[in-house]
Amino acid sequence: MINFAIEAEKYRKEFLMLLDQWISIPSIYNNETVSAMMPFGTDIAQALEWFKNKGEEEGFTTKLVDGYAAHIEYGKGEEYVYVFGHCDVVPAGQGWSGDPFKLLKSGDMLVGRGVIDDKGPLLATFLALKLIRDKALPLKRKIRIVAGGNEENGFKCIRYYFQKEPKPTYGFTPDAKFPVINGEKGGMVLQISGKVENNRMFILGGEVHNTIPPYVTVSNCMIHKEKIGDYLKENQLTLEYSNAKNKVKGFTLFGLGGHSSKPEKANNPIEKVLQLLNMELQEKWLEDLTFLFAGNNRDGRIFGLGEKGRCGTLTMVPTILRLEGGRLELTLSVRYPENLDVEEILEKIAAFLKYKGIEGYELKVSSNKKPHYIETDSLLVRKLYQVYVKHTGDRENPVRVTSAGTYAAEMENAVVFGGEFPDGSAGNAHMANEYGSEDAFIKSIGIYAEALWELANL
Repeated sequence: MINFAIEAEKYRKEFLMLLDQWISIPSIYNNETVSAMMPFGTDIAQALEWFKNKGEEEGFTTKLVDGYAAHIEYGKGEEYVYVFGHCDVVPAGQGWSGDPFKLLKSGDMLVGRGVIDDKGPLLATFLALKLIRDKALPLKRKIRIVAGGNEENGFKCIRYYFQKEPKPTYGFTPDAKFPVINGEKGGMVLQISGKVENNRMFILGGEVHNTIPPYVTVSNCMIHKEKIGDYLKENQLTLEYSNAKNKVKGFTLFGLGGHSSKPEKANNPIEKVLQLLNMELQEKWLEDLTFLFAGNNRDGRIFGLGEKGRCGTLTMVPTILRLEGGRLELTLSVRYPENLDVEEILEKIAAFLKYKGIEGYELKVSSNKKPHYIETDSLLVRKLYQVYVKHTGDRENPVRVTSAGTYAAEMENAVVFGGEFPDGSAGNAHMANEYGSEDAFIKSIGIYAEALWELANL
């Protein structure tokens, strides 16, 4: 019997070389360079082309699906096992120790935008497929490794892909954590817009819907330094003024950014700036937004949305805030369990606004991904968990659900399998200095190779 862990070590040097190359492509969605065959812009198109070319160089069957996704295929049979990851990344943001698009190696740590989300894990599955091919292991099903180009901005890639290609018999995405995540909340982007009575103030915070920003900038606003000192200290915030006078016309409020699926690990400056401005200005629109969307109502309980499902409870997190010329635009990343749906969420929020006499706001859903759940005792979950335990000896971390949204829901009979281990050896996804352990990546190559071989022969 082949020792997959020992065989995985042979691909260490190649993994580092490939990750260095792929990280150097800043594959961020760029609306200005979108075209018919590059639906997410030139940089993501380049990253997809790179992935396809690496498969071709190894002699695998490859396909670029109209610029939405690219796959690498091996094996024979009528059915498929899929790995579906993504090559697009969120903007780098500030606070990096070096160039975010140049792989930094410091001991065992690898740092760069996309290292763990999701280029590193996806490359580990590609090398796992290469290991299977190199050892000529028999397969009853074909295996496809797919790179999508729009995971961070709406899942258009995977939805288009499955309009053209067959769905798998079994599948997983290496886009969260081991051992196995068998359920995930739905993900909705809710945009709230309208006119407010303050047409002088300018506010700007956040860039993408699934990332809590590290800071918010405010201008044309008079605040008193001596009034807010205790608030800043109590909430672990820092503030930079635009000038040194007692009354200032602008400032930047710094909190702690992070992934919108884990708001408890961030210190959301959008929530905090609304609270701070409400303390200072006492304008109705600030009072309304602070009450509705600034922390205390994160689970939607005042709307009647707080009931827990198998995938947890709802979270409603502001991630983008813009105010200019009295026009307000607030984006919320809403994660909801399987016992709720979009229509119910909108209806209950609208009914509460009407009940409270809060008028003039438009609610719009710009994207949505439904919740997903696979039974813990399913063959897919049991087999992947067995492989994980065999390679790690870890029985303390159970199969679980997540607040994050992944490709698993779009594949149907699929779950999340890696790529982070539960030991903290990777992290900072969507934040500065995103990192992952080199040794952990090599270990995952062996895990993925055995898992794919098992699934292809069930």
